[in-house]
Amino acid sequence: MKQAIEVFRDRVALYVFISSHAVYDVSKNRTHSEPVLLESDAVRPGREISPLDRWNLKGKSVRGDNELECEEELLKQYNAGGFPYVTLRLGNTFGPKENTIRYWLLHLWVKACVALTLPLHVDTSLVDTRISMTYTPDIAEAVVRSISRGLNETCCAEKVHGEAFNLACEEMPTQRELYNYIGEPAGVPYVETIEISRNHSVVLYPDNLGGPISVTKAQEVLRWSPTGLSKALRSVARFYERLMLEGKKHKGQIEFMYRKIKAMLGEDGPRFVEWTRAQYAERRKTELYDELDDEDEDEIILARIDSKRPGKGARRGEL
Repeated sequence: MKQAIEVFRDRVALYVFISSHAVYDVSKNRTHSEPVLLESDAVRPGREISPLDRWNLKGKSVRGDNELECEEELLKQYNAGGFPYVTLRLGNTFGPKENTIRYWLLHLWVKACVALTLPLHVDTSLVDTRISMTYTPDIAEAVVRSISRGLNETCCAEKVHGEAFNLACEEMPTQRELYNYIGEPAGVPYVETIEISRNHSVVLYPDNLGGPISVTKAQEVLRWSPTGLSKALRSVARFYERLMLEGKKHKGQIEFMYRKIKAMLGEDGPRFVEWTRAQYAERRKTELYDELDDEDEDEIILARIDSKRPGKGARRGEL
């Protein structure tokens, strides 16, 4: 980040930094009664006041520590008269082509859990923890809105420069509730779960421990509106179902995903993969696959209408 700041000094009108909710894992305790994390909560204890607390927090999340250090460098250069910037803090990210493939794995596990008697794991330490999910097309929309306001093309650059904004769906499910959300478009009426301690559980969401994040600031300042969680999950489920039914075009990615499943589930992995292969092979015999480009798939990349530009039609947000 220090190198980027040197390169972009006097050469950039606005810098958009993609951060995440992991920064809250290395920050001091919130000073408010809200049940969600606010952007103002991402502050470390001062070195001069509590160096030990600061050091202990740094060890809670390497990723969060790195991202917060980047944010701190951006703020430092901005306060010294440098270029303006905007920070977007993501929750647990999911969407078409999201390259950690953890949602893909979870989608297939939900479909197989009853048939294979392989219940999904619920971390006993996170049973009641609410999860903030961030849909990737919504990130693109927030980037567009941040730039338009940061460059004063629409309004209020002073409300955006040097500011951080949380991005996530408004719904904040627990682990069990998330599994049921995923099961609905997958055609699974009931998702089996089992509570297991953290050391032995396989939990793909959440990847932070601090709880859900508030998106009120992004809604009010950026005029950004997140996609409903059910609608977003349906679009992603459809993407992966199309991918699995087609089979050949993305064979390399599918085989990589199968290897991840075997590594993730250990001795249960091979039968999981065998069952999944058989299910989609059988469906290919009777179900037609309609080849569509991503640009034509409204359920995957959502079309949005900019209220500031009536009559211009839909604008697509795509990463």
